[in-house]
Amino acid sequence: MRYKCVVLYDGSRYAGWQKQSDDLTVQKTIEKAISRIVNHEVSIVASGRTDARVHALGQVFHFDTEKKINNFKKAINSQLPPDIHIKSIEQVAEDFHSRFDAKYKHYEYFINNGEYNPCIANYSCHIKDKLDIELIRQAGRLFVGTLDFTSFNATKLTENENQVRTIYKIGIRQKEDLVYISFIGDGFLRYMVRMLTQTLIEVGLGKITVSDVKEMLDKKDKTACSYNAEAQGLFLVEVGYQEYQENMNQAVFKFLEFETEQ
Repeated sequence: MRYKCVVLYDGSRYAGWQKQSDDLTVQKTIEKAISRIVNHEVSIVASGRTDARVHALGQVFHFDTEKKINNFKKAINSQLPPDIHIKSIEQVAEDFHSRFDAKYKHYEYFINNGEYNPCIANYSCHIKDKLDIELIRQAGRLFVGTLDFTSFNATKLTENENQVRTIYKIGIRQKEDLVYISFIGDGFLRYMVRMLTQTLIEVGLGKITVSDVKEMLDKKDKTACSYNAEAQGLFLVEVGYQEYQENMNQAVFKFLEFETEQ
């Protein structure tokens, strides 16, 4: 039997999602918890990896077991630390694949553009100089569509020569000193969201122009962009398994009452 799980986690103390030999990772922690419950070794397959200190509000993974467990969700959560929580679990078709069946992903990046606040330091990037939100919006429009993002990711061309991806929407929210950038697309290469985010930040700080960003994009060159936003401000919000439609995706931070600005 195959099970699909949606999991939330605070990535602050983890060396990322992917299992590593010695480091504490989210994948390793969840696999140990499920293996204890079903009494055999379990391997879980995620929709994609997240880096060290990156968080998730809607990561998806699947695993296989022939064991039937009453109240599986409660059982797994009882074995997990408080910074990881299974939001839902359901039995799915044997050929379901959390990575290959995904149609879109939604990431969000949280910026504190005011006074430093230690209470949100693990979940945001602090930028003290004021950002020009309108300039960020202008630059963000350059990244919407089906484009070659060779300049804005760290995946080597020898590893994946196809670096064309579709970004459906980039949204900017702001409330007082809190700025929130969202990316919805059919897939993202390594560090792609963080590199795009820091590029937008540089525009907002007046360090580069919108024209500079267009030139970087057109170069399709791994040396064109050296920017990479801090990891702790990034959240994987949702993985969708139906074709993306703008009106079906209204996810926002529940603990921050952002007001959407068009």
